[in-house]
Amino acid sequence: MEDECCAVCGDRVNSKRYGVPACLGCIVFFRRAVVNNSQYKCVKYQNCSVTNAIKRRDVVGPRKAVYLKEHRPSSIDSQRSSSPEIVILEGPDLLKTMASFQKYQTAQHSLFFDEQDLANGRTTESKIAIHRRRARVPDVNIMLKLCLNQATDWGNQFQPFSRLSTESKQNILAEYTFGFLLVDQGFKTAYEAEDGFWLFPNGTFMHSDYYYGLAEEDGRKENSRLKAHFHFKFVSELLTCVITPFRNLQIDDVECVALKIVLLLTPSFSKRAVYAGQEEAVAALHTKCMSELMEHAERRFPGRGEERFGEILLLVSSIRCGVKAMYNQTRVSDVFNIMEFDPFVRDMLLN
Repeated sequence: MEDECCAVCGDRVNSKRYGVPACLGCIVFFRRAVVNNSQYKCVKYQNCSVTNAIKRRDVVGPRKAVYLKEHRPSSIDSQRSSSPEIVILEGPDLLKTMASFQKYQTAQHSLFFDEQDLANGRTTESKIAIHRRRARVPDVNIMLKLCLNQATDWGNQFQPFSRLSTESKQNILAEYTFGFLLVDQGFKTAYEAEDGFWLFPNGTFMHSDYYYGLAEEDGRKENSRLKAHFHFKFVSELLTCVITPFRNLQIDDVECVALKIVLLLTPSFSKRAVYAGQEEAVAALHTKCMSELMEHAERRFPGRGEERFGEILLLVSSIRCGVKAMYNQTRVSDVFNIMEFDPFVRDMLLN
């Protein structure tokens, strides 16, 4: 099997369990497609280029490349100039187009967790179950890898980001990945969870009560009270900054798209000139986003569209407060323990 290649994408063969040589990613994808009786529609009109130039694959088309290879930061834009996979959005209906892309990314969450479970020799348990469990370090680690991949892929849909140098992309992603994560999980939690819970993409949770779902022996450890103090403060801040307003405002998918775009185009870190030389393109994209958001708000809330528009934009500062809380938590948490992060993720997020 060492000389064989995956019959689908040409990557390294894992096994022939389904009759043909296939890599781990394709085995997971097609198994889930058959078990779930899933039918996928190519978002590139059957023009996807399926290659083995990546470490991770997506679901539709049958998969589109994500230019972020594990352990190789320089590859974030390694194929930017020649690849047909990067979509530059300049046409109409920006928010609607990206809402479809957002839905497409969300559909890949359980696939990504399953693929990581198999690669690490763990029994697949990432499917969202009726009985959720408390999140553990591996859940956080895989979640961060997923969000880093998807935040990069999201950014590469826009010309200003796709044209940046590797260093500039890393600077933006160090903050943007957490903001991207908070929007996605804030939306999921607001609609699926009860009060006090924060949901991860694979259905695991954090609860404001540190001891909720914690093994009894762990709860008796010497430093558990200190961990409980920081944990309560962290989760409560996320619930206050993100979940409560998302739930009260009944945020929809289009508004989530607008928030992600604004966060991408307006980084808050010290190197504010990261888009230097592209100011006009950034301004035009931002204006288009704001215009379509206003139209969406007026359609959804006739008579108070402007008020709704303002309520959504105010969430940007709340999300950034959540980003700060997540960074602070990496210093004290047992679940968000920086030393347990994948080295590539740690280097990128703590850049």
